[in-house]
Amino acid sequence: MEKYIWIGGKHSVEAAILKKKRKILEVVSLQKNKFLDDNKIKYEIKNNSFFNKIFSQTHVAHQGLAALVSGLPYMTLEEIHKDKNIIVLDGITDPGNIGSIIRSCVAFGIKSIIVKDREFNDKNQAMIKTSSGAIEEINVCKVVNIVNAIKWLKKKEFWAVCLDSGSKFNIHEHTWNKKNILILGSEGKGVSKIIKENCDYTIKINISKKVESLNVSNAAAVALYYLNNL
Repeated sequence: MEKYIWIGGKHSVEAAILKKKRKILEVVSLQKNKFLDDNKIKYEIKNNSFFNKIFSQTHVAHQGLAALVSGLPYMTLEEIHKDKNIIVLDGITDPGNIGSIIRSCVAFGIKSIIVKDREFNDKNQAMIKTSSGAIEEINVCKVVNIVNAIKWLKKKEFWAVCLDSGSKFNIHEHTWNKKNILILGSEGKGVSKIIKENCDYTIKINISKKVESLNVSNAAAVALYYLNNL
């Protein structure tokens, strides 16, 4: 049986309704809602107690709007390999970081991301809220083995680029190719060794020595800016 979850927040709910990727079982609001009325969406008006109950575990800032929805459909490598650039998340599990990265991806024109199947939960309320609706805009491809996915894409003329603070090469000096895979790793461990070994390039973002490192979602936004302006 398919699992349904509550998502909350104006941008998250409106994007889910407009993109129509999910099945929507129920929509609730704290008050009359112009967007829902204009789009002829059936909804019920509920009190604060109802919202506090459904978001009690994650403390999502629901903004008085929520929807009970299905999970997102996933894409295959065959379906996304025609994209110009693809982002890969390696070992990033914090829902806030994932949501922020997805938001930056959409902001900078990325259409697809690749994630490891056991590291990504599209039903996480906090991740969905942090993405501010962007999760509905991007194609998510779940794979069992990231290295195999990278090898497959390289055969399709992609060049694999790893963001690594230990690299000798600065991002502003990098010459991007026509088709790129940008791999982002966790803050603690970074990109795994075996994935680095399968990359064509490793690059870093120069930052002040007064700061040890950037949050991975911030680093992603910087890298995506460069990638978007190649």
